[in-house]
Amino acid sequence: MSFRIGSTVLLDPLSLNALQSYKFQQWRILGKISNVLAFLNDYEIDEIHLIIPSKGKSKKSINAISKISDMFISTPLCIGGGINSENISEITKDPFFERLVFNSALFDNHSLLNQLSKDMGRQAIVGYVPFVIKEGILQIYNSENNKFIEVPLDFWESVSFSCNELILLDSESEGTKQGFNFEVLNFLKFPFGRILISGGVTSADIKTAKRIGLAGVSIDNSVLHTEFSIKDLR
Repeated sequence: MSFRIGSTVLLDPLSLNALQSYKFQQWRILGKISNVLAFLNDYEIDEIHLIIPSKGKSKKSINAISKISDMFISTPLCIGGGINSENISEITKDPFFERLVFNSALFDNHSLLNQLSKDMGRQAIVGYVPFVIKEGILQIYNSENNKFIEVPLDFWESVSFSCNELILLDSESEGTKQGFNFEVLNFLKFPFGRILISGGVTSADIKTAKRIGLAGVSIDNSVLHTEFSIKDLR
């Protein structure tokens, strides 16, 4: 598969507004998600990663996901946030979504990921891993517990078995355009060719990601500003 340039968009499930996030904090409303998706659909993005930031256990996602699936968009759309064993049947009954993105299931619901891999194909399962590096130690975000935690080395082997790809989100650089922290790759046991990076991604980062053989990048909400040109970034 060729190198992809995607976009990560956060969604408020109640208002159906897209959210600007800055250093992993919801910062401001960008507008109706229907307008944002229409904009990206015409923007030569390879795929859109639509994430509902469900911090803690949440049942608010399913209605929003149903409404999203009614919108017309030709760009491949991946959906994540609040997907669990209770609502997965509703989410997967419509073939609208290209792939499903998971965070908390990476930690404690491998049976769900394995079942979906059998039902939908392993290519449909994507892990979403916001991270920070503190004093040389990697911590990754668990949305169900709403905190960053250290993980054992065998965590990555389990994720590699369950997920076709990973989206690594540099939560300290998100929304800042200050550059992605490639140091995170030193901590992983996961194939580089199945990793996308996100958070503060610059044109220089895109060149680096291509050079080291990553699957692609997922630019955060800054892609919605006019100074970005996806065509130029390629």
